Amino acid sequence: MAARQFQFVPMGERAPEGAVSCDGLVAGAALDLSHWAKNRTPKAFKADTSVEIALTFVREASPADGPAVVVNNHFDADGVLAVWSLLDPETATAHAELIVAAAEAGDFEEWPADTRGIWLNIAIRRLVTLKPEASAYPIALASLGELVRTIESREDLWGTSFSALLEAERRANAGDVVSYAVGPIRVFHHGPGVPEAPGAVLSKLGSTGEGVRRLLLAFEEPDGSFRYRYELPRWAWADTIVRPTIPAPSRNALAAGLGPAWAMKGVDFGMTALLRTTAPLREAPRAMAERFAQLERFEA
Repeated sequence: MAARQFQFVPMGERAPEGAVSCDGLVAGAALDLSHWAKNRTPKAFKADTSVEIALTFVREASPADGPAVVVNNHFDADGVLAVWSLLDPETATAHAELIVAAAEAGDFEEWPADTRGIWLNIAIRRLVTLKPEASAYPIALASLGELVRTIESREDLWGTSFSALLEAERRANAGDVVSYAVGPIRVFHHGPGVPEAPGAVLSKLGSTGEGVRRLLLAFEEPDGSFRYRYELPRWAWADTIVRPTIPAPSRNALAAGLGPAWAMKGVDFGMTALLRTTAPLREAPRAMAERFAQLERFEA
């Protein structure tokens, strides 16, 4: 079988004939290997991350399923590792646990079971800092074979960022962030002046716990008021198999029930954010979570 080749396809452009679209959804591709919503990935290959989908494909697909051009339309750890799994399946399969963990850390902001995944996710981003997405791919793809074998010793790439993450975890565990459940809503109460805890730390505090359907991030002001952001779990944007599918509620209906202090967009919105406050509120986090639970008819 001839070696697969990678081609970056900018958003809005079409894949070459016969291409495999890996992670991103690229119009014109003959095959999707993606966890993005509205994918056409064959059921036999579906998994929570695109890396897992790609690894299943290279283990189970016939050699007759290539050669092919592999395409993607954006750069992130899950995307580049999924592409790499198709280009170098032997090495990728040998390091499957590590590269899946890196995809979970990057795409879902989780603290994976294999902490090295955090290191690899950080290292990949560091390698291509300030590089355009099309230029980032050849740099990362040329480095991954060596990087997955030596990630423990590459603190030059991940050490500083990981130390900051450990410090954020230490502060959260010391009480800077208080986490508790109100029904299926997980509340994260950040104390006065405490910066938002990274997603990986929130996952350790309970954002990925069983039964969690919403996150309420509360940020206390010095005067005792609160800024809020209401979210879906951070995997909920993807088409997942193991992690539960969590449909989004009507943001318009929620905003109407909460009043003019809430907005449906903002600079701090991620892919799973639903609403945020436009000004601090006096309502305390537990009471606010109970209000959301009533609006969504959850049992608090």
